[in-house]
Amino acid sequence: MRTTVLIGLAMAGCMILYACAKTSPDPMADDSLTPKGAISSADLPKGDITGFVKLHDEFGTPKADNAGMIVSLEGLQTAFPARTRPEGRFTITNAPAGLYNLSYRKEEFGNTKLIGIIHTGGSVPTTAPPINIWETPRTIPANLTVSINKLTISLTGIATPVQPAGTAPEQQRRVRVFFGRDDKVNALNYTMTLPQFTLAPGGTGAFSLNFLADDLLSFKPGERVYAIVYGITATENAYVDPETKRTIYAGINPTPSNVVSFVLP
Repeated sequence: MRTTVLIGLAMAGCMILYACAKTSPDPMADDSLTPKGAISSADLPKGDITGFVKLHDEFGTPKADNAGMIVSLEGLQTAFPARTRPEGRFTITNAPAGLYNLSYRKEEFGNTKLIGIIHTGGSVPTTAPPINIWETPRTIPANLTVSINKLTISLTGIATPVQPAGTAPEQQRRVRVFFGRDDKVNALNYTMTLPQFTLAPGGTGAFSLNFLADDLLSFKPGERVYAIVYGITATENAYVDPETKRTIYAGINPTPSNVVSFVLP
């Protein structure tokens, strides 16, 4: 028992020394530059990180094959990529202990992340939470216009592909609106967003998104607001960027509408 406690205290002390002595912000910095007395990544306990990925089409139907998703580490090391097997399992081998973000990337599935995975190293693998990732939606909004009636704001446009009448609710297309203070607003650079809107099926693909001026809590009356619309999946694969503190919605079509602006009533 005494030996176990001493070992635990020694490991904790090593980790504290490493954190305090590391001076280069470059996570791939040469270990030869590590200050005297600090512990390099080569000296940290190593072990495997494992997990499961379940792939879905843009409406949530599970895929039979979950292979080919590239899973990599962001943190102490920005290497160690792995690929998922057909059942969705991945294993990143021999990774040094540390605090990591897991990055998941595959063509037609975008890039999403799990933030803050604690990896202690050692013989017992670290198991990441399972993650469901939806295919990038085909929904593309266009021809966006804005109108205001008293305190009601309406964004209208056309979305393709057109949904046939009678489309089941779980198959209906969705969009999300992002608002900003200049015409450079986009899904990564925005002031606020509203909950996603479901587009009614049938017709020509025309849509109307209606909300109240009071819904835009980040803006003041009389302020000019800029808006842009993206197609998005029902499950948005969202995560909070640890640096900007902004929510990143990974489950979007990268082709947005045009930007429109209005003065908030």
